[in-house]
Amino acid sequence: MAINLVSLARVKSALRIDTNIDDGLLEAYIAAASAAVINYLKAQAEVLLDLDSGGEMPSGTEVPPEIEIATIILVGHFYKEPDGDADDAFERGYLPKKVTALLYPLRDPAFV
Repeated sequence: MAINLVSLARVKSALRIDTNIDDGLLEAYIAAASAAVINYLKAQAEVLLDLDSGGEMPSGTEVPPEIEIATIILVGHFYKEPDGDADDAFERGYLPKKVTALLYPLRDPAFV
């Protein structure tokens, strides 16, 4: 089960990619970025994305804008930095700081 939080068309528009050469690669990056974002949000992802008992989003469910943009930023990072993290945008095992800044307020608090 793979949930793509953004479409290929949306990513290509946001990243200003006007060819079809890398579509397969971009689709893989979208899947990986979507999974990373959902994993980062943990249990709160089920609430924010209205996931059903099978872990799927019902058709017509809109992805909140900060989740969509965070996913696009992560896809852009994968696409533009395929060999690693030259700009030290994040520490090993963590998401880039821009992505974390968008998603952190949405996470389920550790203590209530």
